[in-house]
Amino acid sequence: MTHFVSDFEALLVYHGPSSTRSPATSMKQRCLQWIVMLAAILLLSLPAGAASTRYRGDVYLLRGFGDVFSEGLDQLGADFAKAGVPFKVVSHGNWRGVATTIIANQKKSGPKPVVLIGHSLGANNAIRVAQRLKTAGIKVTWLVTLAATAPPLVPSNVRKVTNHYFSHGGWGAVVHPGPGFRGRLENIDHAGKAEIGHFNLDQQPAIQRALLRRVKAIVRP
Repeated sequence: MTHFVSDFEALLVYHGPSSTRSPATSMKQRCLQWIVMLAAILLLSLPAGAASTRYRGDVYLLRGFGDVFSEGLDQLGADFAKAGVPFKVVSHGNWRGVATTIIANQKKSGPKPVVLIGHSLGANNAIRVAQRLKTAGIKVTWLVTLAATAPPLVPSNVRKVTNHYFSHGGWGAVVHPGPGFRGRLENIDHAGKAEIGHFNLDQQPAIQRALLRRVKAIVRP
């Protein structure tokens, strides 16, 4: 911005050698100055960060019980922030508010990608957000559930769901499609991996890398 303003000021001051300027050239110079000045005014009047906060869709990360057992979602949020991905990390208990906000955003700006990622109780309620969005006719681009404890059926408005669970030796259930579901459903079993359990599934580097890569592609500028 500093360089732009300096260049702008220089353009306003410089008129060229007076002995070589014709009336037509002088008029063109003044017109150019006014155009640049108006552009500068418009640019400087934009709110700070306006370009970076342009609405590109809704990405929500829903924490589990007590908001203290989903540290991996906070880590993932930090990675999203570094990558310029718009997101919000919320308590699983706020799922109704999440649905209400997404519905309002989509009504205002038109269809945009929706990504829902939840851990533990947050995984259960991420599905409930998707169910609420279905009643408003809104598609969910990607639903990710990590160690869901009692997952509802996945509604038909979800295009893709990826569920990380434990068939044994861990706490996390399989998810099932609801009536009319035509999307893609993946149930990824982490049973038998001694280092992975319910409380750290969301912290696994491989899972976080996959989430970051895919979400960046979904909500790219």
